[in-house]
Amino acid sequence: MENLSIEKNVKGYNGNNNFILSLKDGLEKYGRLTEKQLNAASNFFTKLNNRNSEFIKSVINPTQKNVNVNIKVGNYIAKTISSDNNLTFTPFLMTISKVLRVTEKAYRVVGKMNTSDVSSCRLCGRDLKDWRSHVTGIGPVCSKNLGIPYVRKKEDVDTYKKQVKEKIDKIGDLTFWIPKSQIKEGYDELENQIKNAG
Repeated sequence: MENLSIEKNVKGYNGNNNFILSLKDGLEKYGRLTEKQLNAASNFFTKLNNRNSEFIKSVINPTQKNVNVNIKVGNYIAKTISSDNNLTFTPFLMTISKVLRVTEKAYRVVGKMNTSDVSSCRLCGRDLKDWRSHVTGIGPVCSKNLGIPYVRKKEDVDTYKKQVKEKIDKIGDLTFWIPKSQIKEGYDELENQIKNAG
């Protein structure tokens, strides 16, 4: 960027970056910026333009891909999904069916709570300890949070699984952003399916 262009960007800046705002004040007060300030401002506006063009590309050219991947998400995302959808539990295990957008650091996805056999609780992500938890995929505390009475004997397992599936189907598909760093299991499979989906 040329010096005049950089100074014009600084003068016209309306964002909330304190560094650029301080440069704007200095430019108004002294009428010019030092070479180091110009370089720093140039770097800032170059990165800002790159980010904005990436965002615009993702909005104009959305990446809708059909996939079928089971993932385990981190605690932060599970809590975000829960609060955004008014759930009384945190869904840690999800089956992703669509990828709507892909950015450098995140995916915008459509997913549903996982109903397949699992080794950790699909609602809190903890390891399952007793036989009931293993066959149902949910521990006793999370079962209570889900609003389904917990299994007492082996004969109740099929009925319990049916109730869980009905509850998950009633909740339906959830749409959310997930940072790539928050995918604890299933990241490689998701990446492969996105690439192979065309």
